[in-house]
Amino acid sequence: MSIKTILVQGGSDARAEARLNVALSLAAKFDAHVTSLYVIPTPIIPTGYVDFIPAGVIEQEMARLKDRAAQAKVAALKVADKAGRNLEWREADGPEISNLIEQGHYCDLIVVDQKDPMDEGLPGTMVLAAHVALSAGRPVFCVPYVGNYPTIGKRVMIAWNGTREATRAAHDAMPFLKKAEQVIVFSVNPDSGSHHPGADMATHLARHGVKVEAKHTVARDIGVGDALLGAVSDFGIDLMVMGAYGHSRLRELAFGGATRSILETMTVPVILSH
Repeated sequence: MSIKTILVQGGSDARAEARLNVALSLAAKFDAHVTSLYVIPTPIIPTGYVDFIPAGVIEQEMARLKDRAAQAKVAALKVADKAGRNLEWREADGPEISNLIEQGHYCDLIVVDQKDPMDEGLPGTMVLAAHVALSAGRPVFCVPYVGNYPTIGKRVMIAWNGTREATRAAHDAMPFLKKAEQVIVFSVNPDSGSHHPGADMATHLARHGVKVEAKHTVARDIGVGDALLGAVSDFGIDLMVMGAYGHSRLRELAFGGATRSILETMTVPVILSH
């Protein structure tokens, strides 16, 4: 797999520029095309209030939202020009999640934000990143909602447990792994007997030219997510790769404990695959 098309979650929010800068940095790394998708939300009218809204109010709100989109486009193109990269700008109406999933079918990597816990989420959902990872069929690059990340992918850690999802994530991340200075296949509480956990995957990756080693830990008193974050700190990791476990619907989201923990408390960018 190669990365030649990157879709980034556009927006006029406080993190839009940082998110775009990450996508542009990755585009420079892989000589990829970047598309920014800005989703214009549909005004929500509470049931029973339609007859009480003065004529033209909805039209005025839509005009305001479109004006905000136009301002966001100008700002995004300036950021891309400063980075010396071309940027394709797309706009869509409706739910942001479903639009990102649909447009994500036609790219190699989807760049989105971690959910800011101070933001109000959609009812019954956890994070946009999890929905997209579980439904788009493409790897999702999730950027933490705080901090800047000028260096990504020098030291990469694969959260490894031998499952289909972890295998898919490792192979989806292969372009990053081949460019990394060090890759660690890391297992938590492995049930492997005398066999060194992650050794077979490390051998497989080494045959692709990846500078890789396998490590593991036994952490009985803390969760897997906490153990992974501890390893990120201990090994100086700047990118984590992991499988996204669970199932997704637009009204319901259920996923594994480690996935939930990392998406809530991630300290470095994370590539998720399902």
